[in-house]
Amino acid sequence: MDRRSFIKKGGLACGALTLPDGLPFFINEQDDKYKKIPLIDTHLHLWDLNHLDYPWLQNPENPLSRNFLLADYQDATAGLPIEKMVFVECARDPAQYLQEVDWVKGIQEKAPRISGMVAYFPLEKGVSGTKEMEVMGERKIVKGIRKAFMPGHQGFMAGIKLLGQFNWSYDLNIRTKDLPAAFEFAKSNPNLVIILDHIANPAIGDNDWEVWKNAISPFSSLQNVSCKISGMLTKTDLNVGSIEQMKPYFNTVLEVFGIDRVLFGGDWPVLLRAASYQEWIKDFYILTQDLTLNEKKKLYYRNATSIYRL
Repeated sequence: MDRRSFIKKGGLACGALTLPDGLPFFINEQDDKYKKIPLIDTHLHLWDLNHLDYPWLQNPENPLSRNFLLADYQDATAGLPIEKMVFVECARDPAQYLQEVDWVKGIQEKAPRISGMVAYFPLEKGVSGTKEMEVMGERKIVKGIRKAFMPGHQGFMAGIKLLGQFNWSYDLNIRTKDLPAAFEFAKSNPNLVIILDHIANPAIGDNDWEVWKNAISPFSSLQNVSCKISGMLTKTDLNVGSIEQMKPYFNTVLEVFGIDRVLFGGDWPVLLRAASYQEWIKDFYILTQDLTLNEKKKLYYRNATSIYRL
């Protein structure tokens, strides 16, 4: 199925792709050691529209406006060596942030592969939100916070300063135009572990590589910032080969952050806007085929273990 047909079908067909002998498509059967490299998916979304409210999923025409539960993820990733997952908040109603944490905790009790969570918290409350943060801190599943970037906002900056008390990281979800402000933010918070989501969401299909590269390159000097290799397929032109579009961005991320500061993420089910999980894994393995075994181990799972403290 080509990607255009996948979009027309709403992105709901996502069975495993296999070779005739049953081996997953990405396995080199002549190189047995690569069969044993696990993956940690550092960017998993799940939602139950009957349990929490998601303002961005109110449009019934949106193919994502349905439940996406753990069983769906298991079907989408069938045959893949995913050892652990990190759940990332799903933009539910802001007031329901603690309910989302407890909902994920309930899933984790039945599915311990969910090893951590990046939760939402209204950081703009600053020090006035300390007690609420302490309540969330009782939920040991929480490893970090994702909240819309608000550079210059006094309350937000005060809230950011509190994250260290809980040993929480900060997932930074921005676009290319925000990178200069994000660099200054990260530079001024050297003790904060920052994970840049989706390589800063470049417009890959519009070939903004040069502008994006110039904006992201300064991060090479900031050891507290890592980069999540995720969300790339959804930014490509679906009518053009994905590898050719993504490779310059992938190579730049490795040049800027180095092999010790990169992580793999699935971004499922948002990924379904462009492709199935299996298609993303196939592209990801092709992009990483020239890495050494040790480099693959770092990108596939070791960095995630240390950065998210799994």
